[in-house]
Amino acid sequence: MFSKTTVVINHIASVTTRSLTTRLVFTTAIAVLVSTSTTLAAYTFLTVSGNNISGNPAFSQFAGANGTILVTHSFSAGGAGPQDNLNSAIIPSNFSTIPAFTGTGNVDGHLAQTQYGATSKVTFTMAYAITPNTVFGMWNTTDEVAQPAYRIELINASNVAVPPTTFNQVGTGDNTGAAGVQGRHQMVMNPATGDVSFGAVINGGSGIHTNALFWDKIPPGTKAINVYGTLGQLPGNNVGDGVGYYFAELVPEPGSMMLGAIGLCFAGMLRSRRRG
Repeated sequence: MFSKTTVVINHIASVTTRSLTTRLVFTTAIAVLVSTSTTLAAYTFLTVSGNNISGNPAFSQFAGANGTILVTHSFSAGGAGPQDNLNSAIIPSNFSTIPAFTGTGNVDGHLAQTQYGATSKVTFTMAYAITPNTVFGMWNTTDEVAQPAYRIELINASNVAVPPTTFNQVGTGDNTGAAGVQGRHQMVMNPATGDVSFGAVINGGSGIHTNALFWDKIPPGTKAINVYGTLGQLPGNNVGDGVGYYFAELVPEPGSMMLGAIGLCFAGMLRSRRRG
């Protein structure tokens, strides 16, 4: 029994012997298929493991096909919340209602929790081959104290701290997983400064804090992502603000990769025949 791929290859072989016009038409079709094959790619969220210890001894790790991302925390005295680094508190998360993440289902995330009136720094150190499609996301930042409460900073290939000016928004929406709650406000980020704050009211204002926001276009060679928290006092709250962090990668499906390879091979054959 012939596979679909075998049929396509046989068609290509036969087309190379036909007229120039036929070959040009077929080349155009292949080009269209290859250009649209990116739609066959799907996001895969990285998995998370950790030592379940809160505060400055906290350690967690994202893992995926391109390597690992190490997570460490640094708090001011007494600044860690009771669920800090307890990743199971937000696993599973689910962002499949966001168009870019349709079909991703339940995913892992990392939880960092900062007490109100304290400061924090969450560092994501890259032992990971970043691609233009590597995605970084945040969920559930506080809207109850002065803004901006958080700031994103990149450590570039030259070990210089820079704002995330290249970040491109991939999607935004609520976490609908078992750990999820509706956001009260839309999360917003200023790429020029890295400041994370809240914007428009969503869900009729009945949710909690902010929804999630995801970006790609992390600069190649980035060595680390730092997220700084500076939270004002919130009387009566002794739990703190728990923020979820996520990484994902856009992975081409096998059919997409095959179409690309076939297109390149066919273009090569046409060039060879023209030179002959």
